[in-house]
Amino acid sequence: MSFIAQRLGYFDSSDFRDAVRKQSQLANPIDLSIGVPEELTPEHIKAAGIRAIQEDKTTYTPANGLPELRQALAHKLQTENGIPCSADSITVVPGLTTGQLLVYLAVLDPGDEVIVFDPYYPPYPHLASMVGAQVVYVSTLPTFQPDIPAIEASITDKTKLIVVNTPNNPSGAVYSEEDLRRIAAIAERHNILVISDEIYEHFVYDGGHFSMGSIYPNTITMNGCSKEHAMTGWRIGYVAGPQEIIDAINELQQYVVMSSSSIAQHAALAALHQKPPEELVKKYKHKRDLVAQSLSALGFDVHGAQGAFYAFVKAPHDMTDVEFVERATSYGLVVVPGRAFSRLHGYIRLSYGADLETVQKGLAVMERISKEFGPVN
Repeated sequence: MSFIAQRLGYFDSSDFRDAVRKQSQLANPIDLSIGVPEELTPEHIKAAGIRAIQEDKTTYTPANGLPELRQALAHKLQTENGIPCSADSITVVPGLTTGQLLVYLAVLDPGDEVIVFDPYYPPYPHLASMVGAQVVYVSTLPTFQPDIPAIEASITDKTKLIVVNTPNNPSGAVYSEEDLRRIAAIAERHNILVISDEIYEHFVYDGGHFSMGSIYPNTITMNGCSKEHAMTGWRIGYVAGPQEIIDAINELQQYVVMSSSSIAQHAALAALHQKPPEELVKKYKHKRDLVAQSLSALGFDVHGAQGAFYAFVKAPHDMTDVEFVERATSYGLVVVPGRAFSRLHGYIRLSYGADLETVQKGLAVMERISKEFGPVN
């Protein structure tokens, strides 16, 4: 008899573990696999964390986070995103994946349906399945933009949530304000909650970012410091939304995580006091342009890629994603097979969060593989 709970059957992180394994086995890996920005945590943020330690601010905080941090987050959401909120309607979480689980535990009962756009960030469907919900997938191919009629058609009397992620991981797609308003209208007609994951909001290169919480009160907005402030390892995110839901999450936090790191929260407070420099977006836009133009020149169909730092492209020459990843690895390039993000098995995800030189080396490998097999199209 196995002692492992059946819920573990909903998870399979082997594609990511394989990427880490390949990276460790290569002498000089060209790593375009993991979504980590190339920057290091800025000095003023590190200094705030160090000060917190030196000043003995190392005990538990309230389960929902430091009051001054939540106040700063409320100000940010009000002034930058147009989202009506207060410090009490925000809870600080140790990373957005934990936040996602806490939201699901707070609002989903077994049998509830959750609409997830394909391709997707893996925790969206898998955590929902783990808590007993049913995942309804809506394809966004070929452009990776929301299919509004398909979303409407997928609604049933069991639909509880629609998960929205823009800028998107893994496709880099940025959803238009018009489409987000249409999704909000669907949700309002059917009295459905919306989760809006906006962790890449400052990485937008075409168009602009629009927050659904600014127009639809039943939106659960999720964001954090990992990407724009280069704080991936500090594990600080936040969730804002209807008071009833935030109160429920706070109750769960008390039992599940107690509180987020006090040191990381003080560092996050310093991060919020200084916006990311404009040069940051310009640098990533330059890398995006290079990736999109280079892949297009090789014959790849590049859709999405209006934001975040990912390209999600179809593997060439009828190769499966795993076959392409193995070929790339043989040349020192580490990428992630698309099946980690989709029910489809023919795509690959490249992250250009790495430095420019690494991105250029990775594109050279893509060109080498393309020449080896002939034109992509």
